[in-house]
Formats: sequence, structure tokens, C-alpha cells
Amino acid sequence: MINSLTDDLPTILYGEGDRLSVLKAMLKQLGQPDQTVKIIHIAGTNGKGSTANMISHLLLAHGYRTGLFTSPHLYSECESIKVNDQMISQSDFSCIMAEVHRAAIMLGLDPQKDLSQFETTFLIGILYYAHLACDYLVLECGVGGGLDATNAISHSEYAIFTKIGMDHLNLLGDSLQAIVETKAGIIRSNQQVIVAPNQKNGVVERLKQISSEQKSSFHDSSDQKIVYKRPHYFQVELNQKSFELYLPLLGTFQNENLKTVFKWYQVWLESEQPSPIETDMTKAFKDLRMVGRFEKVQSTPDIILDAAHNLDAIQELISSIQSLYAGQKLSILCGFLKDKDVPAILDELLKLTADFYVTQPDFPDRAMDTKELAKLFEQKGSSVISYPDSRAGLKQLMEDQDDPIIVVGSFHLIKKVRDLFATN
Repeated sequence: MINSLTDDLPTILYGEGDRLSVLKAMLKQLGQPDQTVKIIHIAGTNGKGSTANMISHLLLAHGYRTGLFTSPHLYSECESIKVNDQMISQSDFSCIMAEVHRAAIMLGLDPQKDLSQFETTFLIGILYYAHLACDYLVLECGVGGGLDATNAISHSEYAIFTKIGMDHLNLLGDSLQAIVETKAGIIRSNQQVIVAPNQKNGVVERLKQISSEQKSSFHDSSDQKIVYKRPHYFQVELNQKSFELYLPLLGTFQNENLKTVFKWYQVWLESEQPSPIETDMTKAFKDLRMVGRFEKVQSTPDIILDAAHNLDAIQELISSIQSLYAGQKLSILCGFLKDKDVPAILDELLKLTADFYVTQPDFPDRAMDTKELAKLFEQKGSSVISYPDSRAGLKQLMEDQDDPIIVVGSFHLIKKVRDLFATN
């Protein structure tokens, strides 16, 4: 039996031919497992993971068996597939992968060549949620929207759009308008469409127009009343009631995600009219954890890991750092992939009062070389210290000083340094 996806499998086949037809044929061959569950489909540039996890926890608080599909993973594809906040076991993953491979062979496909890692993980997830008779599936897009593997599903009741910005330009288009069109591809007829607040010019208007064309209901979360009080605490107003909410996740940007989540929640309560249940909303998210997203992994000194790898995410990171560490000196260790807008990212990072250290993610084909990143800093008038080995560099920083340390950049950087800490 095959135990895990191999490195020989294509990582991504996005845009290489008609991938959706292949995946729709696979779902049909597997017995349309996507049709057994109500689906909440989430697209956007930043905030998808936090939003998906929060919605999942709200559904769990109401007693629904809830599937959750997120990406990317750090250590294992199993991280992408959860039911009731529990990750699929490696044995279940392997057994269901065998089912997916048999279906591929029945269609004349070679599962080791004709399906990507992401597509295979998605199909395993969909089958797993059906096997466990989930009531709801919270489904996060991988890349884009309309052409993403997750859009092979036959239906979805909700389409949610988090903050949309400029990322994956080589796949989604070189303008915001093109990216919006791509992501809007998850909108279907007779849906509930929810859009995050503080979008760039034209985003809300275009999504509203497409929703109207599809005869779907449109909901802008800008009017949702949520106020950031202090780290981990927000004041929430819902259905004319106000309460203080505890959120384990750090970051002022969670205010936007919470507005999106509670706009969805309000729409869901009105649309689904679930059976009344005693739900302590102040504790709805008490067990929520997000790996590598503004994650505090140590104190004294504080060490925060954040896979902010595009301009919008970096801007949100900076806002959170300025709120959490106002007036404090920082040490920032960063490393990026070379296909990102690194010069613009550095312009933002250099607004912080910090000592900068550069390294490179553990992704040889796409990582920006440490020397190249150091040169970009120097061109912008900032001297840096280089650590070609990110783990050794972070260890050195931890020994040398007591300033808060922020590790920022690619998921491939966060993955390499995170296992230095005793985190779950």
C-alpha cells in the first residue's frame, strides 16, 4: 500500500490543460462524494486559513460534524484534511488514496503522473468527508478560484471571499481585475456570497455584479461590528447582543477575518435556522490553532513565525507588530521565494525599527539566494547579516540577544525553523 504522496508527483498542474474536467470525472468515478455535504467555499489572497478554521469551529459549536480542507501543509498532507478538528490519520489517508488511484486507473489515468499532489489530496479529502458523513465542509481554495482544483465540486451553498490582493501573478493574471475575475469563478447560482471588508478599489463592486448575474445573495461584511480590544480579545456585536470574544490567534488583521466570519455566521443563522443550542460564543474559538500564521512559539525572547509572503500579508504583519511591540527593538529573520515581489516587501519591512537578518527558504528551485536578498537590502540602504542556514541563524539570534524575534517569509522557511520548538 502507498503510504504518502511522493515527491515525484507533480506539485501543481494548475492551468495545464482542462484540469477541472479531469477532476470532475474523478469525482463522478468516485460516486460524487461532494454531493453528500453542504459546502462553504473560500477564496482570497490572505486570511483564508484563519477564516476557514473559525467557521469550522462555529459549526462544531453547534454540534455539526464538520470537514475542513486547508492548504498548504507544513509537514504532511494529512494536515490539510480534518474532521471535527481532528487530522486524518496516515492509515486512513493511505487507504483512501488507494481508492483514488483505482478510480484514476479506471479512467485510463496514471495516478502518479496525471494528478498533482494538491489534486490528489483534495480528492482524498472529499472522499474522507463523505465516508465520515460530514454535515458541512469548509473548503479553502488552493490557488485562485475558478480554475482551482477545489472548484471541481458540483455545488456549494456559500462562497466567501477574504482579502484579495496581488499574488501568484504568474498563474492568476498581472492585474487586480484579472485576479478578481479568477477568484470569482467559485460564485454559483443561488448562493450566499460573503465578502471581507477593506477590499481594494473595484473588488466589492465586481463581486457584487457577478453575484447578481448568478442570482446569488451578496453580503458585504464591512458593516459587521467587531472591535479589536487587546491581543486575543475582540468586542463582537451579533443580533443586537454584544460580547467579548477570546481568539487564540494573534494579529490585528484578525479583526477583518472575524468580520467576515460573523457576517457569514449571521447569514447562516438566518438561512439554515439551526436547532437552538447553548453556545458560549466567548469560548467558541478557544481550541483554535494556526500553524505558522503569526504564531508565537516561544517567550523570553518572544519568537513569532509568520508565513507572510506577499505584499498585503506583509502590511498586515507590520500593523500587528506595531500594535504588539510598540516602541520595542526587533530582530527580523526573513527569506522569500524569488517569484514574489521582494523589493516591494522590503520597502514595507524597512518601516520597522529592527535589525534584519536574511536567510533562504528550503526550496532550492524557487528560493531567493541569501546573497541576492542581502544585496536588495543593501540597495535600499540597510545592512544585514546573512545566515545561509536558517535554523543555525535562528539559534544564533536566540543566543545573542533578548529582543523579540520575528521570522517571516515563505512557508518553506517557517517549516524548516518551526521544529526547533516544542509546538504541536
